[in-house]
Amino acid sequence: AEEAINKHLKENPDDEKAKKLYQQIVVKHNMKLAKESLEAGDDEAAGKYAEKAYDADPENTKVKDLYLATRKIKKVTVGKTEFEKKKIKLEKPEFAETPSFGQGQEEKVVTKTEYMTRTEYKTKKIVQQVAEIPDWIWLSVAFNILLLTGIYLLYNYRKKSNKAVYENYLRSKLMLSNALKYDAETVKKQLGEDRAAELFRLVSVEGMPEDISIKFVEAGRAFTDINPVPRLTADMIELAEQFLPNKKEIVEYIKPFLQHSNNRVQGNAVKIMFRHNPSLALKTLKGMTSSEDRWKKISAVWVCSQLNTRETQVFLKKLAEDGDIGVSMAAEKAIKELEEKDREALSEGKMGEKKENPLSISPL
Repeated sequence: AEEAINKHLKENPDDEKAKKLYQQIVVKHNMKLAKESLEAGDDEAAGKYAEKAYDADPENTKVKDLYLATRKIKKVTVGKTEFEKKKIKLEKPEFAETPSFGQGQEEKVVTKTEYMTRTEYKTKKIVQQVAEIPDWIWLSVAFNILLLTGIYLLYNYRKKSNKAVYENYLRSKLMLSNALKYDAETVKKQLGEDRAAELFRLVSVEGMPEDISIKFVEAGRAFTDINPVPRLTADMIELAEQFLPNKKEIVEYIKPFLQHSNNRVQGNAVKIMFRHNPSLALKTLKGMTSSEDRWKKISAVWVCSQLNTRETQVFLKKLAEDGDIGVSMAAEKAIKELEEKDREALSEGKMGEKKENPLSISPL
């Protein structure tokens, strides 16, 4: 049928009906052959038939899809690229053998003469470098040394001068405090209470340095190089009760010394404060017994022995068990002395007359 119609079209090229029929026959026939070839596994034949059908009707979607599916892409065979192999000749490194003594080689020994020569050379080199330093640098160094020396000497001179002034001033205050302690009642009687209070305030150590050491003699005993400021402060606390006019002034005067860094001052302050404000005094005393400063603990032992109340006896027992042997021994000694006093009072028949301290309060 294909050949007959093809022959007819050659004779009648304008016959559109024949053209259309020929197209249908070619497409249908080649599509069938292409599918059969695909099923048979002959991809090449299927491609030829599909191409023939596509040439007859390129607008047909089914034909186009089959043609594209069966069209083969030509494979380009790429051969292996050959590389030229070059042998690189590396020269084998030669290492010098480490010289070992005892195998024909001797250890080099630097002689004394050679050593001295090297030392002299280095010394000359250093001297030469120093000699090249400009003169103005040497003058500057010398001037600064002289200036620093002068400042140091002036500082020491002023320090000693000021200390000398303070020493004389403190000696006078110590003498005055001793006089006030010796007979306070006579002083108040002769001067009057107001003038005596003013005299008491003159003994104050406020604003004075505490790093002054002076020689001091008291009651025939010589104490060399003591610090008089805490000593004088402690004396002032004891005199406050006798020379200040009322309880309020006494408490206000003593209160700051309850937290003083010096153990003697703090101990005296607690002792005097106990007569006016027992709870505050015992609170401070309890802090002293727990202090890390051994001297504050020892001062606490002294205060407890002076007050001798139920509360202070508890503190003494605690201090007697302290890890510091000096503190524990002082506390044990104080306890024994208090017990001895109680036994003496009992033996004299005074135990019944002994009254409990009215200022005693319950333990903290």
